[in-house]
Amino acid sequence: MAELAEGAGWLSGIRWYVGDGLALTVDFDVAHAAETFPLTMTYAALHPYAPPRVVPRDGDRLSGHQYADGQLCLEYRSDNWVTSITGSMLIESAHRLIAGERVEGDREVPSAHHATLGQRTRGQPFRFLLMAQAERRLASIPEGTSVEALVSERMRAHTFVSTLLAVDGEAVAGAWEPGVEDSVQFPARVIALGPDMPKRGLTVDDMAAMLEGIGLGEDARRVRLQGDNVHVVLASPGDVAAYYIYDSKGARSSVEYRTLPVMDRGRRLPECYDALRDKVVGIVGTGSLGSKVAVTLARAGFARFVLIDDDLFLPGNLVRNELGLAAIGIHKVDALAARLAAVRGTVDVTKRRVALGGQESSGTTDSVLSDLAGCDVVVDATADPHVFNFCAAVALRKRLPLVWGEVFAGGIGGLVARVRPDFEPEPQVARGRIAAWFEARGIPAQAAPKANPYGGGPDGSWVADDAEVSVIAAHLSRLATDAIARPTDTIFPSPAYVVALRAGWMFSAPFETWPIDLPGVTEWSSETSVTSVEESLALIRELMPVVADDDDQPAT
Repeated sequence: MAELAEGAGWLSGIRWYVGDGLALTVDFDVAHAAETFPLTMTYAALHPYAPPRVVPRDGDRLSGHQYADGQLCLEYRSDNWVTSITGSMLIESAHRLIAGERVEGDREVPSAHHATLGQRTRGQPFRFLLMAQAERRLASIPEGTSVEALVSERMRAHTFVSTLLAVDGEAVAGAWEPGVEDSVQFPARVIALGPDMPKRGLTVDDMAAMLEGIGLGEDARRVRLQGDNVHVVLASPGDVAAYYIYDSKGARSSVEYRTLPVMDRGRRLPECYDALRDKVVGIVGTGSLGSKVAVTLARAGFARFVLIDDDLFLPGNLVRNELGLAAIGIHKVDALAARLAAVRGTVDVTKRRVALGGQESSGTTDSVLSDLAGCDVVVDATADPHVFNFCAAVALRKRLPLVWGEVFAGGIGGLVARVRPDFEPEPQVARGRIAAWFEARGIPAQAAPKANPYGGGPDGSWVADDAEVSVIAAHLSRLATDAIARPTDTIFPSPAYVVALRAGWMFSAPFETWPIDLPGVTEWSSETSVTSVEESLALIRELMPVVADDDDQPAT
């Protein structure tokens, strides 16, 4: 800096000192023409790995390239900073900015600053999400006309977010579906304007006068009329603004929303996932593993669920479950259904607060099994052999894909497996072959799952955490999704995998993966046959001759 000051006649007044927070600080003056601009540069705590900040010492607004807190936006910033940049280079940049904006003709210095969507919306608590379909519909409204519309609004984190659901009686795709929890619907008016007409920064009187000027007197009256709060959308092709007009302290006031166009950037999920929307997935066990599987499947596209679990969500479950504090004391299936709605919007959830395989009445058990039988894929997330027996029976009888898995004690690893009718062995056969796979390698079985499913290790100190459970849940979810999205063209060469999360037991290192193939007969036995029907009819005739007649014959 001393060398720069000696060679540059525009730099003077360099003074070093320690500023607030023990920050290294330097004052300097930059001269241009007949003016002198006092500036201060404060070095970052992480210098030289972060840029210093340069501000006018007197607090003036001296540039069009200046942040709200007064800092100058210079050529060297956080997005292009390298440790070889020096403080004197920033001083030179500040001089170029000041001089460049003060040449004859008030030339504007080109900006290299490209604000992100998040930066542009900071400090904007009212936001209007404009989806691509809605924008196209607004562009089709004849200029100078007004139509009815329907707006949905939600308030979260002190932010009001609105979206269009319908225009002139025609539904449009909003940012969320109608009826989403915590959303409120309001009638609105859409005004189609010319591209040169003002749309932003309007007061209530400005808007009413403009509407009267284009012959929309009734809309102008509604804007001015107290007691009738109204949402107004001003639209022309490529330019949309939204307002909320309301009463405040005996007068009409307005709030302008920040319009956020949501561009259609193409698919976010594979095309084959379209098949998931109308399929039903049954999940038995909505604890740490099952809750994560359910939410992942909802994000993938499943919208219909059967959830089976009798357990409550308690404070101790917070460390691994998908649910949060709001769910404490609630049955897991009920809280998870609400979570799915929050993620997916409109979902169809059958909730069964039942312990499958537990001490339930036979009628209740039969009813739950009937619900499972109506699914397209079944996920057993309990690691309970008794539950597996029921799930396997339903899958075999109804020829459904069955997916199951578990996290091994202490979070050392986990198992994920899947069988599909006529592609892999029947469920019970597959489970037996997986057990034989472990035995053939001399690997001791894990402890009984009910003892301590998440604790283990050589001294009992290992405990599975949320991340470890999430890894196994993610793999389990992929198997379930693949079974429906790619019924005959799976991306998984093996039907079962053992995945390591840390070294120990059978694993030499984390992320080690052992595929398990299940050779042998893969054809599943059919639910019925002509022989079994004939035998059943014979038994009915013997036991209940009154209800049988000689015409009863098996269908051919």
